[in-house]
Amino acid sequence: DHVYSPRGIGPTPKVTWTHPGHVVINSDQANVFAAAAFSALLLWLLMRRTSLGLRLRALVDRPDLARMRGVDPGRSSAVAWMLGTMLAGLAGVVGAPVFNSLLPDTYTFVLFVAAAAAVFGAFRSIPLAFVGGLVLGVAQNLVAGYATFASGIVGFNSAVPFVILLVGLIVVARDRSRTAGTTVDDVPVNDYFSDLPRWRRTAPWVVAVAFLFVYLFWLGSDFWVSQVTRGLILGLIFLSFVIVTGLGGLVSLAQAAFVTIAGLTAGLLINRFDLPFWPALLGGVVVSVILGIIIALPSLRVGGLAFALSTLALALLADRVLFPWNWFRNNQVGWTIPRPSIGPLHFDTDRSMAVLALVLIGGVILLIRNLERSASGRAIVAVRVSEPAATASGISVVGAKLRLFVLAAVVAGVGGVLLGSYTGSVNSEATPALTGLLWLATVVLFGIRRPAAAVVAGLMSAVFPAILAYGVHWPSLFPDWMNWNGTASFWVPSILFGLGAIQLSRNPDGALSVTARQNHERRARKAQKRGTLVPAESKIEDVRAAERREIDLELTEHAAQLVEEGIVRVGAAVPTSRTSSTGATALSLERVDAGYGDLQVLSSIDLALQSGTITALLGPNGAGKSTLCAVAAGLIRPTRGRVVLLGDDVSGVAVHLRARRGLLATPEQRGVFPALTVDENLALRLRRTEREEVYERFPMLRDRRSIPASDLSGGEQQILSLGPFAVRPPRVLIADEPTLGLAPLVVRNLMAIFDELRRDGVAILLVEEKSQVVEVADYVAFLELGHIVWAGPKADVDDHQLVESYLGRFEDARPRKADREAATPRPAVAGKQAREEGTDR
Repeated sequence: DHVYSPRGIGPTPKVTWTHPGHVVINSDQANVFAAAAFSALLLWLLMRRTSLGLRLRALVDRPDLARMRGVDPGRSSAVAWMLGTMLAGLAGVVGAPVFNSLLPDTYTFVLFVAAAAAVFGAFRSIPLAFVGGLVLGVAQNLVAGYATFASGIVGFNSAVPFVILLVGLIVVARDRSRTAGTTVDDVPVNDYFSDLPRWRRTAPWVVAVAFLFVYLFWLGSDFWVSQVTRGLILGLIFLSFVIVTGLGGLVSLAQAAFVTIAGLTAGLLINRFDLPFWPALLGGVVVSVILGIIIALPSLRVGGLAFALSTLALALLADRVLFPWNWFRNNQVGWTIPRPSIGPLHFDTDRSMAVLALVLIGGVILLIRNLERSASGRAIVAVRVSEPAATASGISVVGAKLRLFVLAAVVAGVGGVLLGSYTGSVNSEATPALTGLLWLATVVLFGIRRPAAAVVAGLMSAVFPAILAYGVHWPSLFPDWMNWNGTASFWVPSILFGLGAIQLSRNPDGALSVTARQNHERRARKAQKRGTLVPAESKIEDVRAAERREIDLELTEHAAQLVEEGIVRVGAAVPTSRTSSTGATALSLERVDAGYGDLQVLSSIDLALQSGTITALLGPNGAGKSTLCAVAAGLIRPTRGRVVLLGDDVSGVAVHLRARRGLLATPEQRGVFPALTVDENLALRLRRTEREEVYERFPMLRDRRSIPASDLSGGEQQILSLGPFAVRPPRVLIADEPTLGLAPLVVRNLMAIFDELRRDGVAILLVEEKSQVVEVADYVAFLELGHIVWAGPKADVDDHQLVESYLGRFEDARPRKADREAATPRPAVAGKQAREEGTDR
């Protein structure tokens, strides 16, 4: 039932006041203002004056670092969701009488209007967002009352928030670091069929297409054939998401606008200018491409969430201003679009339309595959991964993005005209912009980076709702209990979609990827039981075995060279698991293997850290030092072996729980939160009195306590990162290249902090490449190609030989070194060359 004039929180009936200047305000409007102001104040106090708000902002700023500082991401996210739900509920209660509606579509529209207000605060400032909301409401009322020039433009008044949103995004929310709004990690899609021959990979899809033909022409009823045909056309449209989002990493929420404008243009050309179907389709695609270029332009300035919202703002503008234009949409009637034909071939039935859609789908999939292997496709991927690097490589970022949107607009435009031809007509409300959100979510659910998944998503979008509504009825030879009459509940699709979203969070590659991975694992288990490998796996395993033999040989040679060059004074390849009388073992990695997916980085790592000692971990770039730190901190779970912290196996313990047990880490890119002030960075770990101790010890931080950490110099940021540990020492500290890019004076100050922490009984792992680390270390370990080549006491290491030979530095100011090198040949040249070749490999 429709509910009219919903009541607010009182009074009822509403009270009206007239203020000077004939300003009329009623009690419902006053309630909205009071609730908004009070909520904004409480939310600001929560985010700026409480530890909960500090943790939430830290998680937004640097999630991994926040976890390493003991912040529980699950609990914090749950609190954020609860707060958001409460505020949304409050807005609905107090705003219902103002909007005079309880329909979901009304509040969906209000939600996107509110995004424009958030832009004023750059998605960070609550007071500015509140002021932005007031300015937005005033501006819309002023336009409605005084913009007489726009009185003849249908929908202009309601489009004002989206104009403001678009302008605000371009001007305020510019992202100068990276302008691709990625939806998934920038890693290749896992190929779970690499162990299968080509015919095994293509056979399932050939069978599926063959079955589809049989169903269309012999098994399916007219109703279900009609649904399948619609699903195939949606699958063609969904392939445009694979191009722009799956391949390019740009979240476009305007695909529905491409569909609508192409359909309306084709209908206009057919009905008003008497053009045949195919020239009209070409005209619709051209107009769709023009709109795609217009929507792509903001991507040159903004990225991420701002870019996605800008595409949605333009799509909503088209919905409210362009598409309601009576000349363009033929008033409320819309345009009729006939079925296409090619010579003697007439696609006047749903079955023939399905065949046409299948042919076009095959062509688009072939286009995507060729694009992925082409220079243009590689340029698009390079732009998605890193725009600065792509620009440095001579790639035109603008050109790559425009090509991406043009291709996506072409595919969506063709699908839009076919959809109008299938239904027989097209109007301005057939595919509203908000429908594009549901389309994108559906494609992501099945697999945004797999063309086949987009086609399956289209079929499910058309067939599944019909199954829920009408059920499934089998022929009479099946028992009655197998028939199902469907359900009229509108909650079922929402529940199923929510369950699918939960599954998506576990596997971002989509539902088809889950099935492919399970089949791959099952084949691997069967092959392992038989003791055989399929040819593809056998070749891969042969390459890996050869690589392992080569690495082992190189590491053995290098371990011998360490002794031969005088870098170490004990036998090569000594055991790395050790105990010491200096203190108990605080952290140990025992036979640890770890990596990223199928890429193994660390192999059989044995390393123990003693309380009250400093262990220096040395190695060239690419050796696996940062991966080892991530395994110890808990960011990466080992595939074999275990991590033991204070006698407990913590291999499966979350990062924040390890931090609370006393294991803290500082990452390579400074362990600070750039968006938080200096004092807020310290407050994540220290109480007020402890922060004052830090300011006493490091006066340069006191003078900058109220400025963002991003405004500090590199040395000051590193002092800020390590300062809290000097006041409240952890049990174990892992520092990944803490002196990177710092001046020698700052490096000496940092080494003094580490020396003090050692005296406090902290077990420290210093990952570095500077000689100062060896000077303060108690133990030294050499890491190369994911293996520890040697580990032992610092007393067994020659510092000067290490600096010259292992780290590749020279000290010409030492005459005795020059004399010694002139008297004896240096075998380190060959060893250094071999290590560089190994690193490149």
